Amino acid sequence: MPQHTVTAFHWTGTGYNAVYNTSYTAVLDDDDGTYLGGGDSDETISINGGAFNSSISTPYVINVSFTDTLGGSHVEPFYFFNTAGPPSGWYFIPAPGSAFTVGARLGNYQSHTSAGWTYSTVTCFADGTLIDTLRGPMAVETLRPGMRIILAEGGEATLRAVLHRDVPGVLLAGDPSLQPIKISAGALGLGLPKRDLWVSRHHRMLVSSPVCDRMFGAREVLVPAHQLCALPSIYVDAARAAVTYYHMVFDAHCVVLANGAPSESFFPGPEALKSLSPEARAEFEALFPDYVAAPEMARFQPPPRLQRKLIERHARNAKSLLS
Repeated sequence: MPQHTVTAFHWTGTGYNAVYNTSYTAVLDDDDGTYLGGGDSDETISINGGAFNSSISTPYVINVSFTDTLGGSHVEPFYFFNTAGPPSGWYFIPAPGSAFTVGARLGNYQSHTSAGWTYSTVTCFADGTLIDTLRGPMAVETLRPGMRIILAEGGEATLRAVLHRDVPGVLLAGDPSLQPIKISAGALGLGLPKRDLWVSRHHRMLVSSPVCDRMFGAREVLVPAHQLCALPSIYVDAARAAVTYYHMVFDAHCVVLANGAPSESFFPGPEALKSLSPEARAEFEALFPDYVAAPEMARFQPPPRLQRKLIERHARNAKSLLS
């Protein structure tokens, strides 16, 4: 049955008016697209890789106030589920793009509904991508210049800017090249990404495997996301009604962790610069008036023909891209 991987927080034992210092990876296994709780015998839930157990009780969507890690105040819906565990009890899932992350303080109950909720509500927003920072994982749209971002190889870098481009549905329908690539949870290997990840087709993902070493004499290479579509659970998501693409800008090209998976920062090559909105392009040029049109990449990128051969070899031998 389809599985849906989300980041959740354990409400039982913590409750309202409390700081949440731990998150959990929940995998919900269901034969339909709606979470119904104890009313659906086909639903099972695994917490942090544990055994799958039944869902119980009534599902709730509860509007709750909270304070994010930067001190901002919010009222947002949270999606509650109850499982026999372990750890058993009530959990809640923040909406994609929520500023509720590890270290945030949950506030007071505001209102609720109990009609169930759909899995697409909690998993299908590109702007909900979680980036590893010194403050913990944070939604990309909540990042601000000056924040320290964790790098895939260890260490950290200072974020200079976050640029974005909104792509409405009419543009997605008229230009398939704008449609995002969906990398399903776990599709890269090593359980990564930790939850579904959406990126633009030219956005590069890190591949790290013995196959890379044999082909290129380098353990790690960067490959555009559209080349990965030859692998299971990675595909063009033509069903998106709209998408917002975010670009993380540093002083140098680097590899960050997006939903736990190693993924490139903004690289100001020709394709990337064309993808920016006029406003974002102007902001980038104001930040970097002397930028080099072909800066050094954080990792080697094979030519397109060898990219395809690399992915074909992984697919043919059922090898993970991260190992």
